Amino acid sequence: MESWSQIRIFHSGDEYFHSLVEDIRKAQRSITIESYIFAIDKLTQTILEELTRARERGCTVKIVVDGFGSYYYIPQLDRMCEERGIEFRVFHPFPYPLLWARRLFAKYSLNASLIMKHMNRRTHRKITIIDEKRAYLGSLNFTQDHCESLVGEKAWRDTGVYVEGEELSRLVLAFQISYLRTYVKRLLSWVSRWRLRMDVRDSLLRLNTTQRMRRQLYRDLLRRISGAQSRLYITTAYFLPRRSLLLALLKAARRGVDVKILIPGKSDVPAVKWAAFNIVRFLLQKRISIYEYQKTILHAKTMIIDNDVFIGSFNLNHRSVLHDLEVEVVLRDEASLANMLQQWSVDIKNSKLVAEKDFAAPSWLARIVYKIAFRLRYML
Repeated sequence: MESWSQIRIFHSGDEYFHSLVEDIRKAQRSITIESYIFAIDKLTQTILEELTRARERGCTVKIVVDGFGSYYYIPQLDRMCEERGIEFRVFHPFPYPLLWARRLFAKYSLNASLIMKHMNRRTHRKITIIDEKRAYLGSLNFTQDHCESLVGEKAWRDTGVYVEGEELSRLVLAFQISYLRTYVKRLLSWVSRWRLRMDVRDSLLRLNTTQRMRRQLYRDLLRRISGAQSRLYITTAYFLPRRSLLLALLKAARRGVDVKILIPGKSDVPAVKWAAFNIVRFLLQKRISIYEYQKTILHAKTMIIDNDVFIGSFNLNHRSVLHDLEVEVVLRDEASLANMLQQWSVDIKNSKLVAEKDFAAPSWLARIVYKIAFRLRYML
């Protein structure tokens, strides 16, 4: 069975980005970044300066950001990258209402009809590939919100991973597809037909570039949950699972599998919590253990199914299943399992076990809000 040649797991933004900057300094040929959010703050200014030095050393540097996630930063990022010689692209940009921004919008060769057609398809991946040999990924966006050294105790709880191995060749191709889809609109329909071969049962790198791959990944997740024998620990920032996934969780619990779910006590997207209110209450009534993280905002997306570890950008919601580009790695070594189990124990200590009384019948106004949010779950 194949395995990664090198693995490092990070549970804090400070450790993750410190290691990332060190690797950027060692880059010799290329650095590619794809991120849902690339903010402009103290962290990213440091990263941009290191990318500039890498560019001056002769490295090719490319950045792709999502048009929605990075909307407020794109005009300034475009100028900063152009000044530094960094190739900067936007995945499915939104139009800017100001006249001065029309030139930026025109640069990406996309018309209004194309935007309306694809505006719901986002890249939610957070990846950095260095020299096409090593990669950082997980759920950490390029923002200082993850770093305690910059924002103090408010820093989000998140998980990232560094990997090396042959399977990274598919991640390199996945980035190239995203990059080409931002470059010329005529390429969009052609590139979208590309296929990344993947055996979801054995692959260590899980991508959902095509609709076919999305279906395969979702069926594989249901299969893994149905085959779980001992434990199923889920950490997710946005919990809006499909009915089939809920049923799979219930069946696993009835078989005696230790099913536990960790969700945010305080979310950066409150509407997701409102939409999931009745789902969480239903699982509590079925005696599924659910914990709410209390220390800060929980943004990690990980799973432990028996002895397999999953770390990535996937959420258990409709966007990750239906719309957004995501990536996830599978870790099967004992050291990674021990690391994640230890972090799970730490997270549970910083969480509250949710009881049914916490989700008692809400007021009529709250019920209306929850129903509206649930109806909009495909967009959350």
